Amino acid sequence: MSGKPLIAVPGMASAQIRGLRFSGTVVANAVLESIVRAGGEPVIVSPVAESGIWDRVDGIVLPGGSDINPARYGAEPDETHAGTDFDIQDDADARAIAAAESRGLPALLICRGMQLWNVERGGTMIQHWPSDQQEHVGTVHAVEVDAESRLAAALADAAPAPAPAAAAAAELPTAELPAAELSAAESVTVSSYHHQAVGELGRGLRVVARASDGCVEALEDPSLNIVAVQWHPEDRAETLAVDQVLFDWVVQQAAEFRAAKAQRAGSTQRTGSAPVARPAADAVSAPEAGSAPAADSAADAGSASAAEPAQKEDINVATV
Repeated sequence: MSGKPLIAVPGMASAQIRGLRFSGTVVANAVLESIVRAGGEPVIVSPVAESGIWDRVDGIVLPGGSDINPARYGAEPDETHAGTDFDIQDDADARAIAAAESRGLPALLICRGMQLWNVERGGTMIQHWPSDQQEHVGTVHAVEVDAESRLAAALADAAPAPAPAAAAAAELPTAELPAAELSAAESVTVSSYHHQAVGELGRGLRVVARASDGCVEALEDPSLNIVAVQWHPEDRAETLAVDQVLFDWVVQQAAEFRAAKAQRAGSTQRTGSAPVARPAADAVSAPEAGSAPAADSAADAGSASAAEPAQKEDINVATV
């Protein structure tokens, strides 16, 4: 086994991949490269996997993707809905989130990943966020981060970068950017690509970042080692520390998780005692049916895909 922390990256089942006769499981190269730069070893997890992979990895990065099935939060799809190619995707990604919660795995949830976390906690989605105040699809914009959050602590490790570098690296339209990527006011520019947003907040979650138009840009649960962001840090991670640092954070946390697990195993072998039970705070139960979500309402968006649902039985498994 590699000495590097193993980072599970749930893949998205795609109906068409160039070079394959049928469907396949994919992860954006930029996500994998960002994990490697941080010193981790990515492991792609197929959405059809039901194995014990979660007990063998040290952290999780859940990437973005297409819209969540609105039935999952009690709604009908509107005319803007662009769902996943296969119905199994939401359940597969929900398993990854549940593994992070129940096992105490450090996790970075990106875009759709953050939205699904909110939905799994009983929250809702705004199916199409208005863009009259701030465009969120294919742009760079500023967000304000709660200075007391886990996210702010991770971002603080990034060296400030000049604004021109942000626009050039993203190759996206942008409004006037601050002189530094992260200022004393905890303002950071992000690469945004989503048309949906968090509506009612899920149980136990708190908003730790917002855009100027009120859109929810990051969520946390104080009891868990999870950072969830609406933006796509992988877009500019190769050139901007403020984006790469989120992957650095999850890999470093995974390394510490791995070391602690090895220490517990070694202690158990020496003493012959049973493994220490995980604290209750590491396990988060699913919301009860009919329970009311927290009152905070704003926005958390998801990226859209134009693919139409395909037949489930065509899925191929891609692993690393």
